[in-house]
Amino acid sequence: MSDSSLEFTPNLNLPSNEDIIAHCERSGFPQGTTITDSSDSVIAWVKCGMNVTIGEAQMQDWTATALREAGVTDVRVASVFRAFTANYLGCTMGYIIMEHVEDADCDSNDVELVARAVKALINLKAPPTATLGRFGSDTSSIVHSFFFGWLPNASYRSDQDFFDHIRNIFQYLRMDWQGDLSNYDRFLCLSDFSPDNFKKTTTPDGQSVVVVLDFRAVCFMPLPFIEVALKKDRDGFRRLLITKLKEQEYSRGEQDDVEALLSASGQLVAYGTKAIVLPDGVNRTISYS
Repeated sequence: MSDSSLEFTPNLNLPSNEDIIAHCERSGFPQGTTITDSSDSVIAWVKCGMNVTIGEAQMQDWTATALREAGVTDVRVASVFRAFTANYLGCTMGYIIMEHVEDADCDSNDVELVARAVKALINLKAPPTATLGRFGSDTSSIVHSFFFGWLPNASYRSDQDFFDHIRNIFQYLRMDWQGDLSNYDRFLCLSDFSPDNFKKTTTPDGQSVVVVLDFRAVCFMPLPFIEVALKKDRDGFRRLLITKLKEQEYSRGEQDDVEALLSASGQLVAYGTKAIVLPDGVNRTISYS
């Protein structure tokens, strides 16, 4: 039986949560698998695992709505139908049931398409009431490549806790940085720019459309963190992507702040996943999301 469940875009053809769990178990809990109906027609795609959360599904659903409301027609997000968590052999497993997109994955030759999608996403500003982290969650739900393993592993109670933690990190590393992240607007921020997180399709009227699929490493962050994520662990595709985005004049933070954050992030590698110099009252956590 599922522990918690949330419905999004209605899909009356979906089986019960228990049947979905059984299907994933029979399949060996793959990262993703299709669900079919009695005629073997595919009705949905299931993403499952210990690092799959309802918060990821909420972020994906918010982004789909925000793109539509912004009038973006050449980039869209796979619709989310349902998300839930359930205990399996003492572990909490997450399940996101979403639209099955059959189109081809983007690859290293599709940098222009991926750049188009990334720009549309990072132009989305967080709602005024949203905290940093995932929509519908709280600041402790931050996922970003600034941190080793992409997780702060800290029980932030507020955005100010996060700002204080970053300030503490700079002081601990003896880095002179005078920036103030709280002065920045918050935008949608990706950390995973792998081209196979995007699919390419063409509408019946001939329009090229990019479909975004994976939202595990997507959340609201202060503006400089967008460029930090882009510049971390740059491979050939990432360098081409940055070049294309610069041509399109994407939103960027102050370069002094970006370079300082990149430098601090690189030094954090020595501490692994251990959360260091947390603000008073903020505890270390172990997270799989």
